[in-house]
Amino acid sequence: MAIHTADQNVFKRTAQTIAKLPDAPKLSACQHALARASGHRDLHHMQAVQGKGVTSTIPDAAGKAAIIDHLHQELGLRIGDLCHALFRTRFFGPVSDPAEALSVRERLFEREFAAAQSPSLGIPCKIAAPRQGMVRAMMLDRGAGPNGLSHAVTDHGILNCVSREMLPHPARRLFVPLQFWVPYGYWVDADGAKVLFSRDYCPLWRIQEGSAPERDNPDRRVRHIEQHWFSGKGGFSGPVDRIIERGLEILREHRVVSVPQLVEWFPDCLKQQIWISDMKRKRGRAEMARAG
Repeated sequence: MAIHTADQNVFKRTAQTIAKLPDAPKLSACQHALARASGHRDLHHMQAVQGKGVTSTIPDAAGKAAIIDHLHQELGLRIGDLCHALFRTRFFGPVSDPAEALSVRERLFEREFAAAQSPSLGIPCKIAAPRQGMVRAMMLDRGAGPNGLSHAVTDHGILNCVSREMLPHPARRLFVPLQFWVPYGYWVDADGAKVLFSRDYCPLWRIQEGSAPERDNPDRRVRHIEQHWFSGKGGFSGPVDRIIERGLEILREHRVVSVPQLVEWFPDCLKQQIWISDMKRKRGRAEMARAG
């Protein structure tokens, strides 16, 4: 793996951020793991390279995914938390962007699905959706024969179909559906903070003036005093590429550089074949059962 040597201050800030994650080990362990994940023999090797003022090549999306996966394997921390930590601290360079963070997270999901030993889960395809025509999708399962009962997930939900209706889509990679990350609107809290929410009304980001955007808990009930929509109550319409660009524009306007916690529901939704709203109700019932 190519070596990525971050600025000393950036390296320290990133290691400290990782050490504050749930179930993280001590700071020294996080420093050593981060150095090794970046392609160095150990922390001392990284410090020696930093001392020489060597400028390293910023890794591409695959390289960034490999660094995060290494940290996940060595430290046992959640991939989504690590991804957010490295992009928020700008570990990969002075500029962090939500489009790059989303691309890296999708590559990490690909690794997870490949290890799941399901022959069809997450495979990109095209399918005819009601009132939308041919849209991008991913297989959930594929029935036997051309008329076997099958299921696919699109940007807006899960569809039942037969296997012959799922057409190959070789130009596409695994993708996170729009409703897991594109802001649909925002609430205003009593303290003036804005909370960007998804099409399923799950909190995505809490935006407070003077503070970095915070990943919000998708299960949190927001007691807001105002509610606004970015594109009207009907949601975004038009080509998917246009919706993606508009969603990224909104995130950049609010200084967001990573992906929300709701994205971490994506694998479970696919594996259980339920959509975000159903997952939210299921999690709510489970929480009530634990509380009772």
